[in-house]
Amino acid sequence: MGRDDKDIYQRFELVVRTPKRRILLDAFLPPPQTLESSVTPKEPPPLPVPEMSPEEMNLYRPRESEDEEPAPEPKPRSKRKVAAKKKESPKSLREEIAEFMHRDQAALAPDDDLTASIDTALQPTADPDKKK
Repeated sequence: MGRDDKDIYQRFELVVRTPKRRILLDAFLPPPQTLESSVTPKEPPPLPVPEMSPEEMNLYRPRESEDEEPAPEPKPRSKRKVAAKKKESPKSLREEIAEFMHRDQAALAPDDDLTASIDTALQPTADPDKKK
C-alpha cells in the first residue's frame, strides 16, 4: 500500500465512510473520497531551530567578573528550643490498665433512676390504662 499524505485520523475517517458492501443507494451518493473531511489536517511540524554558534552561546552565558563580590550567605535559621519532657517512671502494664479502668467512674456508673424505671417496666402487672 502506498504512503498517503493524509494523517491517521483522516485515513480512519475514509475507512469508516467506505462501506464494506455496496447497496443500491450507494449509486446515488458521492464517493467517500470526494466528501470534505470533518477532521482538520494536522499542522506541519515547526521549522527546526538553527544551531547556535559558540559566539552566540557566549552572548547568553551569565558573565563572571572578578570585581563583583559574591552574594552574602543567608543567615542560618534559628532553631527552636524544645521543651524538656517530664521524666516519669515507666508504668507497668498492670498499672496502666488499672488506671484506665478506674478513670471516669462517674460516667460509667448506671443511673439509679434508670434501673428503677426499667425494673418497673419489665414487671408483669395489669395495664395502668385499664380501669377496673
